[in-house]
Amino acid sequence: MIAIGPLNVRLDLLAMMASLLILYIGFKKIGLSEKDRDAVLGTWFAGFLAWKGSAIVLGLASTGSLALSLYATGGTWSILIAAGVIAFFVYRLSPSLRGYWLFSALFLWFAMTLVVPKYGTLPLLSSSQPLHLYMAALIVLLLIATWRWMRTPTLGALLWTGVGAFSIWLIGSIVTGTFELWWVIPFFLLIAVAAYVARPSQKTLQYGLGLIVVLAIINASLPDETPRLEAGSSQTGLNIGQVPPNFELKRTDGTTFNLSELRGERIVVNFWASWCPPCRAEMPDMAKFAREQDDVTIVAVNTTTSERDVADAESFVAPYEDAFEVVYDEEGIVGDAYRIQAMPTTYVLDENGVIVAKQFGAIDHAWLDAQTN
Repeated sequence: MIAIGPLNVRLDLLAMMASLLILYIGFKKIGLSEKDRDAVLGTWFAGFLAWKGSAIVLGLASTGSLALSLYATGGTWSILIAAGVIAFFVYRLSPSLRGYWLFSALFLWFAMTLVVPKYGTLPLLSSSQPLHLYMAALIVLLLIATWRWMRTPTLGALLWTGVGAFSIWLIGSIVTGTFELWWVIPFFLLIAVAAYVARPSQKTLQYGLGLIVVLAIINASLPDETPRLEAGSSQTGLNIGQVPPNFELKRTDGTTFNLSELRGERIVVNFWASWCPPCRAEMPDMAKFAREQDDVTIVAVNTTTSERDVADAESFVAPYEDAFEVVYDEEGIVGDAYRIQAMPTTYVLDENGVIVAKQFGAIDHAWLDAQTN
C-alpha cells in the first residue's frame, strides 16, 4: 500500500496498471496490431471491471450504503466472477493470440508478486525466506519459455505452461498456509491432459528436477529473513515475525484493556476511524468473522485524535461492540507506536504475540479467515 493522506493505494493494482502499459508498448514494438493488442489486453480490463463491479454489488448488500460499497473488495466471490469473465474473453480470442495472452498473464503475475512481500518456509527445509522473490524468479523462467513460442502457440505449450504456473501457485499456498487439499485434483487433471496432448521430453524433466534441487540448496543455505521469536522475547518491532508494542487503553465504558492479557490467543489489531470510508466498509465483514470465531479476538483501536467528536466514533461502533474489543487511543500514543500513517491498518498476532500478517487498507472475511487459520 501507498499512503495518500488517510487513504491507501494498493501496490498490486498499481503494478497491474503499469504492467498493462508496458505490455501494450512492448507488443506494439514487436509488431502486434492495435486490434490484436486491444483484444489481448482488453481481457484484463474486462476482468478488472467485473471484479470491482461485483465487489460494489456485494458491498452494497453488506453495508447498505453505495458510498461505502465503493471501498469493498468483494472477497472470493468477486475474484471468481472476474476469473469467469476473463476466461470467457480468452475463449473468444483467436488461437494465434493465446500465446500473447498467456505471456501477458505471467507478466502481470510477476509484477504483482514482486511488489507484495511474503515470507515462508518451504516444506522439509529450515529457514524462512522471501517467498515473493522465489516465486518471481520462477515466473521469469516461465516468461522466457513462453516468449520462445508466443507467436506460434500450440495447445501442448499452453497446457504445460499452465502446469508450471499452477505448480508455483501451489507451492506459494502451501508455505503461506492457504493450501486446500482439493486443489490437487485439478492440478493432476491438468498434468494428465497436458501429458496426453504433448508428452514432455526427457531433457525437460531433467531440467525441472535440477531446478528443484538448486532451489532447495539455496533455501537451506540462506539465513532466516527474520529470527524466530520465543514467547516473552524482548525483541519488538512491526515486521512479520516480531512482537509489536504492548498497549493499555480505555474501552467505551471506561474500563481498561491491556493487549498483553490476550497472550495465548490469536489476535487481530485493527486501527480505524469513524470518518474513514474503507474502515466503515470493512466493519460488517470483521463483525461477521468475529461472531463466528471463538478463538480469535479482534481489537478495534479507534484513532481518537483524528475524530472530530468521540461521540461519532462511539455511535458508529456501537452495533459492533458485542463482536470486538473496542478501545480508544485518546492521546495518539498507540497510533504513533504502531506507525499508523493511513487507515485502516491491521495486524494479526499469533498465540505468542508475534506478528504473522499485516494489511494496510480494508480487509474482508476471506482475508481474516486466511490469515488466522
